[in-house]
Amino acid sequence: MNWEEMIAGWNLFLLIGAGFLTVFAGTPLWIRLGRKWGLLDLPGARKIHPGPLPFTGGLAVSSGFFLVLLVLGGPTFPHLRAVVTGGLLILALGYLDDRYDLSPWVKLAGQAGIALLAARMGLRIHYLTNPFGDMITLGWAGYPLTILWLVATVNMINLIDGLDGLAAGICLVAAASLFAIGLSLNQTAAAFLCALLIGTMAGFLPYNFPPARVFLGNSGAYFLGYLLGAISITGALKLPTILALAVPVFALGVPFLDTLWAIWRRWRRGEPITLGDRAHLHHLLVRSGIGEREAVLLLYGFSLFLGAGSFFLSRVPVLFGTILVLIGIVVLFFSLHGLKRMESAVQENMGTPRMNLGNRGRKDA
Repeated sequence: MNWEEMIAGWNLFLLIGAGFLTVFAGTPLWIRLGRKWGLLDLPGARKIHPGPLPFTGGLAVSSGFFLVLLVLGGPTFPHLRAVVTGGLLILALGYLDDRYDLSPWVKLAGQAGIALLAARMGLRIHYLTNPFGDMITLGWAGYPLTILWLVATVNMINLIDGLDGLAAGICLVAAASLFAIGLSLNQTAAAFLCALLIGTMAGFLPYNFPPARVFLGNSGAYFLGYLLGAISITGALKLPTILALAVPVFALGVPFLDTLWAIWRRWRRGEPITLGDRAHLHHLLVRSGIGEREAVLLLYGFSLFLGAGSFFLSRVPVLFGTILVLIGIVVLFFSLHGLKRMESAVQENMGTPRMNLGNRGRKDA
């Protein structure tokens, strides 16, 4: 079976099923191995889960993803080698971070180096769209933009991984959004990778949804963030409109908003960006009285809404889409101010402990 046949018709949905079954069947093994090998996230002053839990979820997801790729054989679409190589390296970096608690600058340097390698292998942003004329070819400037994008998506997913099932579910929704866009625009590489990612995340989520039996760990968050960033480069960022950047940003809307909120509040306080706290979107929801599961489901719903918006943006005329993006920017501005007021209200009752990210717990990003 060639890849054109795999992409066509129901074969993509069989690929989703293969990813689901592989990870669903394999995750219990990784849970047992995590306990056997001592790969456990221990509760403590800054870690709010009730007992030791393995952080081998990233290994479960990635092993299932790569196993399906290996069994199906070698696809011919461009940049898969860069996606696989970068994915393995970012997974290893996340594993080292889980085991040895790397400093923020070491992590950032590692992420940037892996992104640079992927760009050198061809996975990069080659041009920007121009609403007033031809495409703008980036040349060497595509390298820093690609590095910035991949590092951003890696850290956005890592920052949102603060409640059981939250990052996994949001990645599932984002992959589904990019999958729909890829199918509608005949972007076979993006559709293929998204189908496999949808299956693997759906197979993992039953073990990670609250109360979780296993955590993604930094290895899983890094891996998923890198994959979503890479898929965006192969798909949504190649849209021939000015909306090319807005589409993946909408698909990753919840982690994007949470990251902007984290940067803004720390800058406003005069604190280093690497100084963690418990004022992320999910923390504020839980501390305002919403249960953990309800907060996760609420953010799933918000992510679904934004994901649908990303698909809509990929299909509308440029002028109409541009107006929608401008409206979205205004909504984003008021959302940040609303979060500021929500944070102040929560702090009046509970306070906001802070800690350095170089020594943080899973839920204190």
